[in-house]
Amino acid sequence: MRVSALAICAALAAGTALAQSGDVKRSLTQVTDSVWRFDNNFHVSMVVITDEGAVVGDPINAEAASWLEAEVMSRFGKEVTYMLASHSHGDHGSGGEVFADTATIIAHRNYQKAVGQEFGPTEPADVLFDDNLTLEHGGRTFELTYVGAGHGDDMVVTVVRPDNVAFVVDIVSPGRMPWRNSTSAVDGMISQISAVEALDFDILLPGHAANGTKADATETREYLEELKAKVQTELDAGKSAEDIIATVKMPDYADWANYEEWLPLNVEGVVTALQ
Repeated sequence: MRVSALAICAALAAGTALAQSGDVKRSLTQVTDSVWRFDNNFHVSMVVITDEGAVVGDPINAEAASWLEAEVMSRFGKEVTYMLASHSHGDHGSGGEVFADTATIIAHRNYQKAVGQEFGPTEPADVLFDDNLTLEHGGRTFELTYVGAGHGDDMVVTVVRPDNVAFVVDIVSPGRMPWRNSTSAVDGMISQISAVEALDFDILLPGHAANGTKADATETREYLEELKAKVQTELDAGKSAEDIIATVKMPDYADWANYEEWLPLNVEGVVTALQ
């Protein structure tokens, strides 16, 4: 499954625009006829070029959004007409003000309460929804699905038709460990990923890591379920949190990025969730 994700990434390497600003590396890479992947260092967003304008995912930050806005106009002659927010965490959601003059910002209802908070978005949404929203724009259909609470309480997955690309941020990072101790929301994350698995798509465009497929969502869910079961067994045996963090291993996933550094933090997060 991880090999197929890497193969997809390599196959899409053609058509990449690359730029560097100081220590920031940015690129725009074509995924399908209309869907492009925007990389800003280790963060990823989505750009869809339609007949009526560009639809973007997360702004990431103001500098990244400004670069993207200029790049889209230069390359495609398109203004950004919609911004589809994945969720409100500030490392993905800040910078929306860059698009505010031309774009309608769409987000889950819970997004709005995080606007202006220390780790939140910097521009409020124009359109809010509860469970599902479908947008028809420029010959493309955008299916926005709220996947429930877990990693945040406003997580939205967007599927682009007919490209069948799903923009899935933070809850699945193909071939990479879950972020540090974010697993303290393990039950919610498992539920969120299960909701992703229920969607119909071919390519998974993540907020981090290489492009993947639905198989990567399944593998991430199975990792979390196995990790939870192992931690629960150790807790039931009366082990201390320190012993559990030091001893629980997940050897089947040892080739995932950041395994050595983040596994103890993943374990710590699950211990916190289950205690």
